[in-house]
Amino acid sequence: MFVSELQFHRPTTLQEALEILDEQDATILAGGMSLVPAINLGLARPETILSLNAIGELKKFEWKPDRLCIGSMVRHCEIEQSRDIANNFRVLSEAASHIGDVQVRNRGTIGGSIAHADPGADYLPVMLALDASFRLVSTRGERVVRAQEFFIGVMSTARDSTEILATIELPRRESWGSAYIRLARLEGAFPIANAAADIGPQGAWVAVGGIGSRPAVVEIPVDVDAKDSEEAVAAAVERGVFTAIAEVDIIEDVTSDLEYRRSMAFVCARRAFLTALGRAQRSRSRSGGKQ
Repeated sequence: MFVSELQFHRPTTLQEALEILDEQDATILAGGMSLVPAINLGLARPETILSLNAIGELKKFEWKPDRLCIGSMVRHCEIEQSRDIANNFRVLSEAASHIGDVQVRNRGTIGGSIAHADPGADYLPVMLALDASFRLVSTRGERVVRAQEFFIGVMSTARDSTEILATIELPRRESWGSAYIRLARLEGAFPIANAAADIGPQGAWVAVGGIGSRPAVVEIPVDVDAKDSEEAVAAAVERGVFTAIAEVDIIEDVTSDLEYRRSMAFVCARRAFLTALGRAQRSRSRSGGKQ
């Protein structure tokens, strides 16, 4: 419950928000799916809140020739329901559909989830698998940070306290097949482990999340047209994931011990990659194997 008064700002432009953030030690409010419960439980006690909910420029999709720019205030449900997202970034659409419940997806935002950087968030491994970048803006200017450099630790990112995550940028590269897999004890709960895979002419990647302080990604050597045995591909994925998570501190909590979480990371990664590979092979078969 709220136990003290606080200042609340609701600017209508990004520039106005940046000026407020520059002048005051404000806590940013996006969808509020993490911040509001934390305040109610007494885990967060902000004195000043800066709401981004009235800034229209942060609520847009912008399809550019080389990339898709998603405003940080785009809701999960918009990503889940977008036909263009499903056709071009299927793995992102699948991840959005698993977040929380209908109420959470209608209110929560992609930028809020990414900036909060909970290790179990559904978007984190997807961002690495798609080689996403994040545009951070402040009164001093802007910078773009790749997902691999953005996530630092548990709820810790490369964003400075005076910066706002404005857009999520996804390269518009060809994808033959992609998939997202998660394991959670209850529907809508944060996953114990999750994984995202994407395969195309530029290469094949699988990223895992939920298990450690930050997500990890690895490139998997695979010839889509050679149709290697499932066992050989699964072995390659597990070797790659083992290497990728070797430098990550595995989380042990009330939902899972260390060994179980590590094992489930391998399972999720294997299933995500094999699903993506099956989709890629079907896609290649329909197109006659032409790039």
